Amino acid sequence: MNLYCIIFGLIFLAAGAAFFAGLTPGWLNVWQRMSEREKSKIRIDRLSRNIGCVVGAASAVFLAAGFNPAFHHTAFMWCMIAWFILTSLDIAFINHSGWYKSE
Repeated sequence: MNLYCIIFGLIFLAAGAAFFAGLTPGWLNVWQRMSEREKSKIRIDRLSRNIGCVVGAASAVFLAAGFNPAFHHTAFMWCMIAWFILTSLDIAFINHSGWYKSE
């Protein structure tokens, strides 16, 4: 077992669950300082669920690496590269789709 991967996996799991449940926007300093007009343009519930899923996927990779030494030595790096690529595509989708905008 790799203790660091397990700890990071649990932290990411808690953060992903908090985002997915919609608990985190009130804690974010940027969200607190944003005007009500700007807040009304964003569908924060959909965006929070999306972020929660992305962070939860990272959690799954870290927990798999922590509990399975064979995964840590063979597939961990490739899974993280795939996670970065898919997260980049997700960010591009968020920026270009109207799914997260309420205008």
